[in-house]
Parts: sequence; C-alpha cells; structure tokens
Amino acid sequence: MDDRKVVDYFVIAGLPPDTVPAPADDLPSIKTHGKCPITDITVIFPALGETVPEGYTVINKTPSGLLADLNHGSLRSPEVFFCYKRGLDKPPLVDIGVMYDGKERILSDSEIVDKSMKGHCANVNNSAAKTFLTFRRATPTMACNSLVVTDVAVIITNKGEAVPHAFCCIKKNLNRGLVGSDVYICYKKSVNRPTLINYKPGILLRYPFENRPNLPLPESVSMFCMPMGCSLEKWPKIAALPKPIFSTFVLTVSDAAEKLYGAAITFYEPYSVKKLTDEQKSLLHHVAGSEDWTYHINKCICLLSRWPFFDTYELFLNFLYNTSRSKEAHAVPIERFITYFLDEIPFPGPQRPRMLVQLSQIDRLILTQPEDLPLPRSGAGFRLLLLHLGPDNCLLLLLCALTEQKILVHSLRSDVLTAVAEAISMIMFPFKWQCPYIPLCPLGLAEVLHAPLPFLIGVDSRFFDLYDPPPEVNCVDLDTNNITFCDEKRNLNIKLLPKKAGRVLRGTLEHMHQKLQNVVIQNPDLIIPNLNDDSIDKEFQAKKKEQLLELEIQEAFLRFMATILRGYRNFLLPITKAPTIGTTDTNSLFDLQGFLRSRDKAHIKFFSLVTKTQMFIRFIEERSFVSDMDAGLAFFDECTEKICYRVMMQLCGLYRLPVIAVLLLMNMKREHLQPNAITYGFYNRAVLEATWPSGMENSSQLLWNKLSLSFVKHLVKERLSARLKKNRKAKQQQRLVMGRKNYTVPSCPYILSLILFRNVIMGAALFKKAGKAATRRRLSTTMEDSLSIADPALTSGSRTSIESGESLNPASSGIQKKKFMRKPLYFLHLFKGSSTKLTRSRAVVETFWVHPGLFAIRKSYD
Repeated sequence: MDDRKVVDYFVIAGLPPDTVPAPADDLPSIKTHGKCPITDITVIFPALGETVPEGYTVINKTPSGLLADLNHGSLRSPEVFFCYKRGLDKPPLVDIGVMYDGKERILSDSEIVDKSMKGHCANVNNSAAKTFLTFRRATPTMACNSLVVTDVAVIITNKGEAVPHAFCCIKKNLNRGLVGSDVYICYKKSVNRPTLINYKPGILLRYPFENRPNLPLPESVSMFCMPMGCSLEKWPKIAALPKPIFSTFVLTVSDAAEKLYGAAITFYEPYSVKKLTDEQKSLLHHVAGSEDWTYHINKCICLLSRWPFFDTYELFLNFLYNTSRSKEAHAVPIERFITYFLDEIPFPGPQRPRMLVQLSQIDRLILTQPEDLPLPRSGAGFRLLLLHLGPDNCLLLLLCALTEQKILVHSLRSDVLTAVAEAISMIMFPFKWQCPYIPLCPLGLAEVLHAPLPFLIGVDSRFFDLYDPPPEVNCVDLDTNNITFCDEKRNLNIKLLPKKAGRVLRGTLEHMHQKLQNVVIQNPDLIIPNLNDDSIDKEFQAKKKEQLLELEIQEAFLRFMATILRGYRNFLLPITKAPTIGTTDTNSLFDLQGFLRSRDKAHIKFFSLVTKTQMFIRFIEERSFVSDMDAGLAFFDECTEKICYRVMMQLCGLYRLPVIAVLLLMNMKREHLQPNAITYGFYNRAVLEATWPSGMENSSQLLWNKLSLSFVKHLVKERLSARLKKNRKAKQQQRLVMGRKNYTVPSCPYILSLILFRNVIMGAALFKKAGKAATRRRLSTTMEDSLSIADPALTSGSRTSIESGESLNPASSGIQKKKFMRKPLYFLHLFKGSSTKLTRSRAVVETFWVHPGLFAIRKSYD
C-alpha cells in the first residue's frame, strides 16, 4: 500500500495570543520602513533661471559621479535636471514613464509633465521631436503594502554606467538627436509600509497534533511562513484590504538529507484597539478617540509536504481563505476540508495518474503523478528562471553556480523566488550544491549573508529597505532582470564557459525563451488555467504542456553538463592497494591533472575553477562510493556516453545523410551502446525522410558494390604479400652476395598499375548511369556534408527535446552549413572505416581524390 501523502502538515502562524506582544530581539521595532515614497516629479532648466522648487530634491549626479544632465553631450540644448518630492501628504506615484510626443499615447490614469515649475516647455529631448516624462499616481483607497516609487536615478550608458541594483530602467533614450549621450531614467519600487511594529511569529495551530513517523514538524516553520516577521500595522481607515500573498519555501530535514516543501498564504485581520498595550500605542502614535485609523495584524496558513505540488497547494489555500471570509453559511466546516485533504486524498500513482478533487461547485483541484525521472526531486521552475532572467543571464548564473560564488537572489514575489532558487540548484546536475542553501531566507537568519563561504540564498526585496547587502555578494534581481557582481568578481562573464557547448546551450535557451513568450501571449490559460466546468481536459493538457516545457529547458542544461564532463570516467582511479590515510582523498580517487589536460586549453581556467569547488569534490566521492545519488549518477553517465551519438544522429536527419546515420548506428552496436528512444527516433527519421544516393536504391547494387570492394581488397593484399616475400628473399640473397645491408631493390610498378586498373573498372561501374556533371556535383555535396558532420560547430543550433514532433529546419534554427573544400581521404578507409598504412611493404597508399569513374592513386616508395 502506498503510504505517501499529498500533504503532511497544516499550520497556522501568527502572533501568539497568550503572550503580551513585544518586539523580538532580532527584529527591529521601527515606525516606517525605508524612505518616504515619491509623490511628485518635475524638471528644471538652470539656464532659464529655474531653481530647485521647495521640498524637491534634484538629481545632479549619476551613480558614477557624472553630471546628470538629461541633455548630456548636447551642444545647443540647455541643461535639464530631474527633480522629485517625497511625502505622505498625497497618494504616492506607482509608475514613471517616458513618452515620445506624437508617436505614443498614455494610459487614461497617467499624467504628462509638459511644463516646468515656471511654465517652460518640459521637453527633455535635444532634437526637434519632443519627449516628456509621465507618471501614474495611486488612488486614495490604495491598499497598504502596495508597490510605489521610492527612488529615481539617471544613468549614461555610453559612459559605461549600468542600471543600479534593484532599479528598473525605462528603455527609452532621452537624447534621440545625432549628437548627445545615451541618457536613461531608472526608478526603484518598494512596498509602501505603513507605521508598524515587527514581532517574531509563532505557531498558533497545527494538524495533525502529533508528529508523523520519520517526519517531525520543524520548529522554525513559523519563521519561514512569515519571513518578514509578524507585524502590527496602523492603516488609514479608507485603505483597502490587500490581497493575500502566496509564498513558497524549502526546509531541509533529516540532517539535510531530505527536503520539506512549504506553501503559505499571508493575509491581514483586524486588530482591536482594546488589545493594544501602552507601549504599542506609543510606538504606533495612537490618538485616543480618533476614528481615522485602523489596526491590522498579519497571519499565515501553510501546508507542508515532501512533494512540491505548489500549484495545487495555492488553489487549496485560497479556497480556505475565501471560505473563511465568506458571510454565507457553510454546509461543510472548514476543518473537514483540511482533514479530508491531508488524510483521505490518495497520492497519484500508476493506477491514478490524474486526479480531480472537487471542493465546491466552482472550486476544484487537479493532481498529476510526478515525473518518474532519475533526477533529484525539486520544486524548480525552469520556465520562471528563463522568463525572468533571459538566456544570457541564465548562462551567467550557471557560471556563478558552477564556480561556487556568493549568490543572493531577491524578488518581491516569494513563490517566484523559491522556484528560481530551486532551478539554480538543479541546472548544475550532476553537481549538488554543498554550501548554505536557503531559497527563502527569513529576517531572523539574515546574518548568514556575512558567512565567509559561498552560499545560494533568496530574500524578499523588502530586505534591502532595512539592510544593505554585503559588498562581496553577487545579487540577482528577478523583478528587473539584472545581475549585479561585486567588484572582486566583475571578471566573470559567459566567455569563460566552453565555447561550443555554451553556444549550443545559448541557442537552445533563446529558442525556448521565444517559445515561452509566445505561449504567454497566445495562451494565457497555460499560466492561469480556466476553471469553467467544461475545461477539465484543458487543465490536464495545460499541465502536461507545462511539464514538457520544464523538461525541455532542463534537458538543455543537462546536455551542456554532459558535454563538458564527457569522458570524466576515464580519469577515475580505482583503489587497488590496501587502504591508507589518504586513500579516500580526491587526488587518490581522480586523476585531476589528466582530466584538465584532456580539456581544451582555451577553457582551462573554467575547468580549473570548477574542479576546485566543494561540489566537484563531493561529486567524485559519490561517484566512487555507494551513495543516495547512484541512480542519478548512472543516468548522467548514460547521457555522457550517448549525447554525442544523439546529436550526430539528429544532424544526419537535418542534413539528409542516411548513410552516415547507418554508420553511426553500426558504430554504437560495436561499442555495445543501445540507442534510447530519442536517438533511435532520430535515426529512423534520418533514414526514412532523407534521399538516398541514386544508383544504390536496390539491395543487389549495394551487395555487388560491397562484393567488388571486398574482392579488390583481398586481391591487393594477396599481391602485396607475395611481392613482399619475393622482395625480402631477393634482399637477403643480395646482402649475402654483395655484403651491403642498406641496399634497396627498386620496386616494380606492377602494384601501382594493378590498383589503378581495378579502381578504374570499379569507378566506371559505380557511376555508369549518372551523368558526369551531375555525378560530380552530387558526390561533392555528399563528401562536404560527411565532413561537416565531424565539425562540432554545426551543433550550435541543434536541439534534442523529449517527444519532439518536428524536424529541425536549418533556416529556422540558425544553422549555417559550412563550405568545405574537398579533402583527400585514405584509400583503405573504404574497406575498414579508418585510415591504414601499408608499412610492411614500405610503400604507403597515401590519398585519393573522388572523380566520376576514376580513383586516382598515388604511391610513395622509400
């Protein structure tokens, strides 16, 4: 019987009611977080006598200290500077934009800054076409904790300036004239936090009440459910109630040997004024008798499981929240839904791979069987990784992970944060991150960012409103698609990656990124499924498409790792002596220097950095001894063996080379490698869809050609063997007679004439039916394509996706066939499949050129 459960624990976290609320020691008691939001913006022209308005702040310097003139570099245009005002007297700004006058239209709730404070035209462009700044203001009833503009910066990109950390750049150049610098405006959005007090959260309720066997409830669950702490907040009475926030996190249990996945929804509940203590009233500036303010406290409901069914958990938690807030009478208590979901819903398996759970007339859940893959289980979101970072940043992040850098990932969306952090830890397979790993780090554990070792940590972007990141940390902003390196690691770039493998990975990711963007635009139901009664099949189909996209992206990274680590097993050193103290050291288990010598010298720096990491050392240890990663490592070894054949087989179908595909299959048979479903599918597609060389359609012609070649081979060997014996006897007799050891008997041209005659006959028979010009063109193309197969550069646009239903098109995939000159091949390559030298006769058959009806042979004699 399957004892796996969909959910293991249900938890409610918040402020414990049985204790007097007091600020936690590790969380600051503050009135507001960060700076006041920006409420107004304008521009000034100092040359026209304008000065900074009262209450405004002017941006006169860029982040690197340059003059922040919006017309920087212009010759005749006057200087223009950006000004902004902060405050709480009016609704803040939620967006800033740039509008090209006459070419664009603004939204209905946006405003244009068309005049300066003294009435001058606020054109910020140095050409005749006008450019104005725009902004959007929040409504008076805006919910607290909404995103608002809190900072603005001006950058000049042609002077080497980049977007500041956590800022969003408006991709519109303010100087569109022929003369002038590239000036851009950047702004930062943060959560508009009201006056509040932070507390350390605790567990209010849990189910089941006792720990499950082999899986105790971690004590730190409440801290991860509410990573920013439990807060008591003071809101304006007209403020709307914010929507619940969904977040995910990962806990390591059983001494970091197993993962426990958490999904939580955080929401706000009213807090009575009567419960406020005198200390709280003082900190919140409570005015007795005032009815303009209300008080709220946040609470969280959470599900914990060994399985990352995050989409299903989100739907169930939202159902519980909406049911609890509904004023209608419920036929079924909420507690019954919780016990039913935790104890009675069976786990999806082979007998029930797809399950539909109906909660109400309009609410239902879907559960699908997890993919049975020999890969570690994770809650990775490869689609989110590629969508939020793009192909180039994904490669850069892969480089940081493989070289074990300090990586700090942050976002305002906690669910995206956890999915991307899990994806980063998975793109390195078969390597496993060995350093501190916290996909969603609470404020109470913020000191881990100062650890003197590599880490992979995710934090809420509100963390930067309270603390500055350490200077040696590399920050990844998922909200602005920006990676900021510390000063010590600015030399890291994607050029360090192996060139050919990196080019293939980048091409595949670019293709998948475009595919994902098209899916989001054309099929939004794939992201937010439609819940109509007639959409059950659509939901399952959408789920299957999501899984296929995830597998395709994961396969691209797996192919990259299999390519760069190909042949590593040849350098494993087995233990052949009695064990000593250093027997289990990495240097005793793996020939590191030999492995580095086998790699391309141009990428020796990259492999040197990788082999010094803790995860590479652990990988060698797990590969050498029995571990829980044996199934995954065996799968990876199979990938390293077959990945080259798979790519070559795909290229045979791409360039219409069925004969080469057959040779590849025969070579795999000789190496005792059985093609899997993907490789075998590519093989059959290549031999069925391609056009075979004319003149060899029927099997009798092929057999006759093989027989003829075999006959010539046998005849040449017999003639050469007889001639060698005769020459050897003649030399021995002449040495005895003449006493000269170095005397050489001139060779007879009989062998040359025999080979030439036989090949003339074979060439004439082989190309009898074809015209001379057509035959030359066809054979030339075949030879060029056969040689081009051996060039790994042609694999830059290849893609080997699971269950791919279409053949790749060279035009669409960006692959350009290289033009090769016809190269000489060894003659005996036709017989044995490899170059051969007839050293016994001291006469070498050197090369031949392909001509219609003729094989011209050259011989050299000593």
